[in-house]
Amino acid sequence: MNKLIAHTVFESNGGNKYVHDSKNRQTILCHPILHYLLQLKEAGTEPVQWFRQWKENSIAIDNYGNAAREDIRYYLRKYSMLRENGFFDTLDQEATLDVVITAADIERILANTKIVTFETTDKCNLKCAYCGYGKFYENYDRRENKNLDTKVAKRLLTYLQNLWNSPLNCSHDRNIYIGFYGGEPLLNFPFIEEIIHYLKNLPMLHNRFSFSMTTNGLLINKYMDFLAEHNFNLLISLDGDETSNGYRVFKNGKPAYKTILENVLALKKVYPEYFRSKVNFNAVLHNKNSVSQVFHYFKNTFSKSPSISSLNTSGIKEGQKETFWKTYSNLEESLHNSEDYSMIQVFKIRLSPIPLTQ
Repeated sequence: MNKLIAHTVFESNGGNKYVHDSKNRQTILCHPILHYLLQLKEAGTEPVQWFRQWKENSIAIDNYGNAAREDIRYYLRKYSMLRENGFFDTLDQEATLDVVITAADIERILANTKIVTFETTDKCNLKCAYCGYGKFYENYDRRENKNLDTKVAKRLLTYLQNLWNSPLNCSHDRNIYIGFYGGEPLLNFPFIEEIIHYLKNLPMLHNRFSFSMTTNGLLINKYMDFLAEHNFNLLISLDGDETSNGYRVFKNGKPAYKTILENVLALKKVYPEYFRSKVNFNAVLHNKNSVSQVFHYFKNTFSKSPSISSLNTSGIKEGQKETFWKTYSNLEESLHNSEDYSMIQVFKIRLSPIPLTQ
């Protein structure tokens, strides 16, 4: 039966090793001896069994030197304690994937759908070098500057309405979240306006709708009244201060930071309570910023703690790999290189994957 390792070890520029456990969603410092024990486990040797059979007084370990038996014993106890608390586990690939799903299962799942996301358009008014649809990548569908047809969206919502109002829906008296993404979703504002009007008039027996949007902020000044009126959960993509936003540029290559900042500050001024409760930020980490810079910028400028995303490392074009890795910055490494431990605690719960848009 195939097993997948549920943890990843990475090394900082200073030579420190860290292990990120995907099942626990935690990252901890990994001493070279602990790393050696993990390597034994990955090679098929149980560390506890190995230690019982090991008769030497010391063993040479990379980046550490000779480790005595007592040193090994200490980190073996730590390893065992972490294992008992769910670290260093494996995932059963076959058990995870070998599942039979029936038509009735699908209908029941759809009846309890809590999130519907519309790609309102594949157009964008920025040309960010690291965009998931940009120059680094080759594993995305073709961008054709098309808008989503409202007729298609309404047909889907009408179909789901019948299921939401049926006995199959066990999620009564809960929000159904409607998301608008892109491209830049506000470039197809007529779609958003029409769909929300349609949803507001859609007969629902038990559920209600909430709205969300990820935006680059360039059109917020034009549509802020609408966004605030309908209480959108708004996620604005911004990488920090002006220097940190070096990759966020218009189609002509000119920086977009000042325009975005003006719009965000205008939104904060006109709708301060809405801004406080409903507006958040996502920053992309790269070689022009750091977790610490981003964190303190948003705290000082907006009294917000942003989400921070690393660049997607899959689907890189062969001819762009060298440039990509010069641009890339490891999120966990940047986080742990910070000496601000209160910030580290915040980002243990705020780390997030990079969205393909914005």
